[in-house]
Amino acid sequence: MLAAAVLAVGIIWAVFNRNELRSDENPGIVAHDLALLWQWTDKLYSKGAANAEWTIRWDLEGEAADLERAEQQLQADEKGQKQGTLSIFPLNSDHQALLVFTTGQKADKEQLLAVVNRTEAILKKEGVSYSGGMTVRGKTEYNNAAERLAQAAGGKRVDRYKDESGTVSEAYYSEKLFSSVEAGAGKKANLQIAEHRETESGTLSLIVGTPLITGDYTVSEAGND
Repeated sequence: MLAAAVLAVGIIWAVFNRNELRSDENPGIVAHDLALLWQWTDKLYSKGAANAEWTIRWDLEGEAADLERAEQQLQADEKGQKQGTLSIFPLNSDHQALLVFTTGQKADKEQLLAVVNRTEAILKKEGVSYSGGMTVRGKTEYNNAAERLAQAAGGKRVDRYKDESGTVSEAYYSEKLFSSVEAGAGKKANLQIAEHRETESGTLSLIVGTPLITGDYTVSEAGND
């Protein structure tokens, strides 16, 4: 199940775990986990966490009118953003939407935390329920980067998967992180780490997600210049 989640383009995990992870009822989840993930990965990425690609996502649920008002305020707030791009995607239901913030060329931890706080303040003001998480992608020079990260997080491994391309994905549960999702068999997970080595260049990519990775294993060159 966790391996399939890595390849999913959307946030399927959030749809099925909405009752398990409600950031609006537990303020500070995304900000707390972001600060920890930045700290743990800063020395692992080739040029530091600031040069990695950060994607923060929120799964939204609320009345159509509330979602619309929140969208308008978020779009207005985005005009002053220099950190990245904020996008809103409607889902199948009029009462649900996906909110994604992706960093540009260079990230800044304090500014990212400010984006999270402003975004969640707007969602709370409009009465929109939400759950959140993030994925970070970058190049690493450490062959044991995943092991180093799991050790820093004090993570207990709950799942491991290796595909035909040689990509290795492992899911852990860390008591240091606030988020978590059900991982089956009575287990929970909140940290997923994947390593992918490019066949031609030989470079090693480190992809990390809390509580799970969403999207694919692609690491954009722009985020690592």
